[in-house]
Amino acid sequence: MTERQVAEISGCVQWSPILSSDSRGTFSKVLFDSVRSSKDYSMEIQEIFWTNSKYGVIRGMHLQLPPNEGSKLVWVTSGVIRDVILDLRPSSPTFQRYCTLELNATTGLLHIPIGCAHGYEVLSSEAIVNYAQDCDHVPASDSGVRWNSFGCDWITAKPIVSQRDAALPMLHEFVSPFI
Repeated sequence: MTERQVAEISGCVQWSPILSSDSRGTFSKVLFDSVRSSKDYSMEIQEIFWTNSKYGVIRGMHLQLPPNEGSKLVWVTSGVIRDVILDLRPSSPTFQRYCTLELNATTGLLHIPIGCAHGYEVLSSEAIVNYAQDCDHVPASDSGVRWNSFGCDWITAKPIVSQRDAALPMLHEFVSPFI
């Protein structure tokens, strides 16, 4: 397993899975105790989701507000995405900065800390993206910032965005409750 701190966002960590291949295909071990128990991203998984999106879809930038906030693990099982993390923690040294990473089935997991919004755009014909989080999804706490309000240069020229995501507040309108 290789691990790296995503330098652009404080507390964001990416690690590669253990991969083995033979004539049948590939087997990947993406989450195991030594990863789960590390002090930097210890989490007790409460929910797991997956999405199947087509080329040009942009999802995000999502997070949950206190008291239902949580961290996420994100990984791709099929296709290619450009993952985007935006730090919305005023006390963080990377407050209001964002970073992008290209993820696919071999790039591993990405840990997104509490107080960071998450989104992505699909670069392949379709992509399956998985999320595990250490909190329950609570619709009343669901929030985020508009995908095009914080200076990210999205690759997709004509993105497909949900009505919900298009209605999120602009970054300059978002009042962060994260301390």
